[in-house]
Amino acid sequence: MTDRAEQLLLDSDLDIDQKATANRVRRFLDYNFEHYLSFAGLNASDLSVIDDTHLSSPKMDASGVSAHGGINHTEQSFNRIIEAEKACKAIYRTIKNCRDGERTPYQTILSENYLHYKPDINIQAMLGYSPSRYDVLKRRALCEFADRFDKWKLYYGIEYLEDLHVLRKPKKDTESTLQGDVTDIGRG
Repeated sequence: MTDRAEQLLLDSDLDIDQKATANRVRRFLDYNFEHYLSFAGLNASDLSVIDDTHLSSPKMDASGVSAHGGINHTEQSFNRIIEAEKACKAIYRTIKNCRDGERTPYQTILSENYLHYKPDINIQAMLGYSPSRYDVLKRRALCEFADRFDKWKLYYGIEYLEDLHVLRKPKKDTESTLQGDVTDIGRG
């Protein structure tokens, strides 16, 4: 079991910063996901028809090395493509694994926004929520994505990708800090 999973199991009062986590997930989906799609030569709309057997394996030249310094650049390129395909599939499966109820339309929000590229205002209108309520639901959807992404990273063997959770920083005990300052002043 990984340290992160053990921490989730053992730390019952894990304090996740919801806004910071949502922002990290938003940046990840806006930039990293698009980057992975480009590397893999895929479009987000293609992911629904690609099953796990589509993930390709590298094809190397017959000798196993190229004429460029003894390194097989084709193998490196294909390995990068395979990893990008796995990341895309994990992201797609994570979105499709999010809750999609009447009061928790997380899958719809994420799918429409990041797989179908619909702007938030259109999704908000489609769901019939006020802007403030939609913002709350989208933040929750992004946080749920962070929670569920850990499972799909492990499933696809890409657990090396960053953890999307942001933990709150512990607040310093201001009272003990002030007492320490007063003691230091008395000594000086």
